Amino acid sequence: MVLAFDHPLRAVESVAERMAAGLACQGVPARACSLPRDAAEIAALAPGQVAGVLSLGPLPLSVRLDGQPLWERFPCRFDIFLLDAPIYDMARVPVMREYVAAAQRSRRLGLLSPETGYRDWIGEALPVRWGHLPFGSFASVALPAGEAPAEPVVPQPRLCVIGTVGSELGGAQPGETLSDLLGRVFAGRLDGAGRQHLDQLLRSPQADPLPARAIVQALGLSPLRALQADLLPVLIAADSWVKRERRLQAVRSLAGLPVDFFGSGWEALLGEVPGFRHVGQVNHDDIARLLPHYAALVNFDPNWDGGVHDRVYTATAMGVPVITNENSGLAAAALPDELLLRYDANRPALRPLVEARGWLAAPTPARPRAELLARHNWATRMGQWLTA
Repeated sequence: MVLAFDHPLRAVESVAERMAAGLACQGVPARACSLPRDAAEIAALAPGQVAGVLSLGPLPLSVRLDGQPLWERFPCRFDIFLLDAPIYDMARVPVMREYVAAAQRSRRLGLLSPETGYRDWIGEALPVRWGHLPFGSFASVALPAGEAPAEPVVPQPRLCVIGTVGSELGGAQPGETLSDLLGRVFAGRLDGAGRQHLDQLLRSPQADPLPARAIVQALGLSPLRALQADLLPVLIAADSWVKRERRLQAVRSLAGLPVDFFGSGWEALLGEVPGFRHVGQVNHDDIARLLPHYAALVNFDPNWDGGVHDRVYTATAMGVPVITNENSGLAAAALPDELLLRYDANRPALRPLVEARGWLAAPTPARPRAELLARHNWATRMGQWLTA
């Protein structure tokens, strides 16, 4: 059973459905459920009918059946697939702490991360079974009609950005500088010199991909201390500020190039920029059909250290080039160099890099990559989960 929760753009339910389909491809009957909507359906299942549970983030586990946590109701293998950095879940979703405490007592309960940076950093502070499972591709490949080959889409000479900005969970105020934010969230616990040091550290060209780790190490604290309730709001506030700023710096460095933005917040924070168009929202299910209409996708994983978003797998499997920040997860994904343009998240200068590739001057119709479709599909991912 794969557990999701309702998302306005189906960004969570679509993952659950692909995971369930991937399990079915492995010969394992599975269903995707959304909580609280499907609580009655789940309550009707006998505990012995469920052999394993994957929860997309901890939020679905906030629903209890007859007052009982789901991981106690179903005494089977149970994993939370972390959709966000675990510091956000620990700070904002109360059931996460309860689950982690239970997981420290039972190896039946575990965590799965699509990136490895947080596990490598705080894994010792959270002695639970904690695995790595990358996202899979949501590729949509046109099949030939009869014997005629499917006609490829001719992409327009524009770049595509998909995602939101300005609604990060850390609570940064509009126009607030990092120094001011640090002063506010530390609330007198950090003097001026300490605040200046952290400000410079987090905005340095050599800044750590994980701002929370940089702060904790600079203060001489342990990873376990980072998970305490009083420090977590500080860490997620700084993390959110840096995440937003890294995204904005990247797209500002594209000024003058033709770029379409799908998602909210960009226009308010960027203002009028030559070449930029703000198109609106796109459902997660429709991203794969959208991508071939563009010369390349601009992706951000600015505060991850060892993993990439599903959009990277989707685009490359379909043969669409991707512009994305450098990340150790790219090497593990073994994606073709000709489809990747890497940039430094701390020092983005994208326009000359894009122009040098010539993708906008002569967009090439995307052609699916069979080896990537096979390697990064959800059936393969679920096979990895089943054998872990």
